[in-house]
Amino acid sequence: MRNFIMSFTGIFKAKNGIVAVVDSKASRVENGQSFEDIQRNPEKLFIFQNGIATTIGANQILVQNPFEFSSKVIAIEDLVYEYLHLKNILDASFFQSLLVKMTSNPANTEPVNFLVGRKIRQEEYILEHHQVRYCAYSQRLATPMEHFFTGGDEKYREHFDNLPYLSQITSVDVLQKTVAKELDGLIQYYDQQSEYNPVGKPVKSYVLR
Repeated sequence: MRNFIMSFTGIFKAKNGIVAVVDSKASRVENGQSFEDIQRNPEKLFIFQNGIATTIGANQILVQNPFEFSSKVIAIEDLVYEYLHLKNILDASFFQSLLVKMTSNPANTEPVNFLVGRKIRQEEYILEHHQVRYCAYSQRLATPMEHFFTGGDEKYREHFDNLPYLSQITSVDVLQKTVAKELDGLIQYYDQQSEYNPVGKPVKSYVLR
């Protein structure tokens, strides 16, 4: 199976809501070289009841059918949509079912990450990071001092980590414009550099109030 990589996503918390931001590029790695995967346009942003999620990491996994020798390639977004259609929430049993599927084939070495934001009540929101890999699952909740989680390309993550003013923005609308503009500018900058840029436009963002 070819190794697929995703590029950049982030979830940011303001006083009156959460912003999710994702890029739109899918890449693959073959023989140590990265290429844009023009056949794949994976959905990385999911909206559900009182919540929002973005995915980063592997965007396809191999699932072993217990009654056959062969494995089936399944897109992560298909699993998410299927589950949301049934329950309209990404809860603990979703991550458990994903773990079972990933553990069915040892070739699933690349982890799948979910950054999740949930509305608990008016002006109270929590951020979560879930990571599922072959035979392992971990989750982390943001502390009250953590105002965002990002995932993906290290250069992009470092850039957002070094923007201390993000945690001071109380308006979710201002926060949405700010992070989308920052990501847009970064993509433009790295597109002009010589090495492959795994993050690409258009930038998509969504606000959960």
